[in-house]
Amino acid sequence: MFEISKTEEIQRFIAVTKSDSGVSGPELVKAHIALGEALGEQMSDFKPEETTIVAMLRGGIFFAEGMYFAMKCRLQTFDPKHETFVRPDTKNVILVDSVINTGKTIIDILDEDMAVACCVINEQAVPEFVNQLYTIRVSKNSFVGGNVRKQEGKVGPDTTMRLFNQL
Repeated sequence: MFEISKTEEIQRFIAVTKSDSGVSGPELVKAHIALGEALGEQMSDFKPEETTIVAMLRGGIFFAEGMYFAMKCRLQTFDPKHETFVRPDTKNVILVDSVINTGKTIIDILDEDMAVACCVINEQAVPEFVNQLYTIRVSKNSFVGGNVRKQEGKVGPDTTMRLFNQL
């Protein structure tokens, strides 16, 4: 597992992305893009012409775009609710989502020669991806995303809804 170094700037962006920040919409999107760029810059072992980033829709799109800007590789999207996954034909494939809670959606399409990147992953899901994982941070928090502004019990603000300013 690779977890990014936490500079002051990275810490500021992380604070914006946390579910209790109260931040939604364009400001949250900018933080996801910036964190994706920061992670992508540190993934220099991936050659652009040999790499495809697969953004998991909808939540992974902005984080994946940031990685794409930094890595200058290929980019495509995948909607697990409406599409059948077809592996890109590049040597390196990086599946990208903003939040990995259990990891089931990614596990269903992950091959051993692929990588996984995310803004945050629940600590209980880390063992599923440990040798393939690139992340900004690991979290102890785990809740179901819902149409709420604050976490109440096992339901908290859905990251995708926050990104698209729908809360």
